[in-house]
Amino acid sequence: MNKRKARLRRSFGAVKYLPAGKPTRVVVSYPVPVDAYSKWPGLPKRISRSFPIERESEALAYLDQVKREIDADAWEPPKVRENRARTRGITFDEYFPTWLDQRRYRGRRLRPGTLYKMRGDYDHHISPVLGSTPLNRVTQQTVDRFDAGLPDQPAMRRNVMKILTAMLHTASEPGMDGSEPIIPRYPLLHGTVKPKREREIIPATPGQIRLIVASMPEGYGLAVELACAVELRIGEVCALQRGDINVRLKRLHVARTRVTMDGASTIGDPKTASSDRWEPIPDTLMPLVEAHLRERVAAAADAWLFPAVRDVSRPLNPTTLRSWFSKARGKAGREDLRFHDLRHTGLTWLAFEGATLRELMDAGGHSSAEVAMLYQHSVDDRRRQLANRVGERLREDDSRDGLERRIRELDERIRELTVERTRLAALLREIQGEESGRFREGNRRED
Repeated sequence: MNKRKARLRRSFGAVKYLPAGKPTRVVVSYPVPVDAYSKWPGLPKRISRSFPIERESEALAYLDQVKREIDADAWEPPKVRENRARTRGITFDEYFPTWLDQRRYRGRRLRPGTLYKMRGDYDHHISPVLGSTPLNRVTQQTVDRFDAGLPDQPAMRRNVMKILTAMLHTASEPGMDGSEPIIPRYPLLHGTVKPKREREIIPATPGQIRLIVASMPEGYGLAVELACAVELRIGEVCALQRGDINVRLKRLHVARTRVTMDGASTIGDPKTASSDRWEPIPDTLMPLVEAHLRERVAAAADAWLFPAVRDVSRPLNPTTLRSWFSKARGKAGREDLRFHDLRHTGLTWLAFEGATLRELMDAGGHSSAEVAMLYQHSVDDRRRQLANRVGERLREDDSRDGLERRIRELDERIRELTVERTRLAALLREIQGEESGRFREGNRRED
């Protein structure tokens, strides 16, 4: 082998022979074009590439090729080209694990339960059909055929199609590290058809709720009443602690939810940012809440309102509460009623009482605005009235003041109904008089 200089001078780029003396490789490098930084921030000042010594001519040709690309304004960072080549044929099955791991909701990692459901929907429905399909070969027709082949289960279809379209959306966007999209553009030309609600939710009646409450295990009937009157999700009910109840202000803080898919913890953040909220407890339920706190809940602020039966240091599992509820609902003849429908029932009652859309969103924790009510000095009178009315549907106030108030309300309703009845009776007499007059006039003409 001829002796080579350790460094070779060139008009473009640099060539080094390493190690010095007896080189075994050729390292070529060149400066990054100045205008490339605006398109690919974070690039180094120089880019280098190593070749075996026997491929010296290939190394020099490589530098000449880079120079031509820069002169033609066609140069791209090597990593960009490598990523494009790597992802050109990536399939759904290859992409899904990385996509799911990087998935975020408002900057937060998805909850274990959500991840579990998404993996199940993908494994059972998307993977068997599209798993081996490269993402860059998906068209609107591909998605339409897939959608048409799904079972006629609206909720499942909605969730599966959300995963599929979300994967395509992410694949069509630049990576978090600035890398190019996996597919050049989002392939769908129109949205998927939103399936109709799988079942009609029929709100429970106050009488049915009372029968269910009476059929629950001792100490857990209040969970049903709070879910209905305060419009809580089952995970929110199971995660309530003594410190979440402000007895003086008659309010309840939804600060966490019970999780079942996370082996490291039993509680997690509420479903959304707006789900963290303070809600008024109806006046008629407060005596029950206070008695429950006094008789069944430990003194510590973090003591569970509804602890697990065998281990009071753990919150009640939603599966257990659902099982008790499923048996109790049969006593009320409502085998169709799910625990989540208690929340729907409470919101429906609020609507019956005249709640505005804003009030319904606040009560259900569906608002996008943050709910910060902990240190509020005055309670919204309107929401307090609505909460009390819902509570009265659930449990009547049999105190002296409550009875007197209900009598006054009934007297007012009787007065209004009497006025309306008098008006309708007068209208009826007028119609009957006109008909009688026409009848007599007809008889006279016949005579």
